[in-house]
Amino acid sequence: MKNRKLIFSVIAILAITATGYIYFNSIEDPDDKALFQWISSQADYSYYRNDSTILATSKETERAHDDFMRVRLNSKALSVLDSAGKLPKDASFPDSSIIIKEIYSDKNQASPDLFAIIVKMKGDKNSGKDWLWAEYTPSGETEYSVTKNGRVCVKCHRSGDDYVRILKILK
Repeated sequence: MKNRKLIFSVIAILAITATGYIYFNSIEDPDDKALFQWISSQADYSYYRNDSTILATSKETERAHDDFMRVRLNSKALSVLDSAGKLPKDASFPDSSIIIKEIYSDKNQASPDLFAIIVKMKGDKNSGKDWLWAEYTPSGETEYSVTKNGRVCVKCHRSGDDYVRILKILK
């Protein structure tokens, strides 16, 4: 019985991930609304290192976006991290990896002010260094469009592992 539940859970997670990937890629010209809808439809996010603490940004984060943050990843992104939450040497995130940085102006807020999103999509016309980059308000309003190819993001993220900085910042 336990094996059946485990198998069903794995199939459900794969189906949800595949559905989002297919939905996003079936749109001839993916835009911000489609990207926000895709990342919002996912249910398999976990906070980085299973820590939901809202953290102060630091010198390492260059106080990018605002003063407080926490990061969550989908199961696809988490699947390549080792037990310490690091990306193994010479590894990279697979397509459909989603990483969301929740941005807060106050540590005691109930909900974030902004979401900074990166989604691994090699070869997508909107990608910058194989990632889609965007920022949205909780209601889905675009603050930084995916169509900008991450031009202002890539410079800072270049120092990260596969352009993901949180893996090096949180030790």
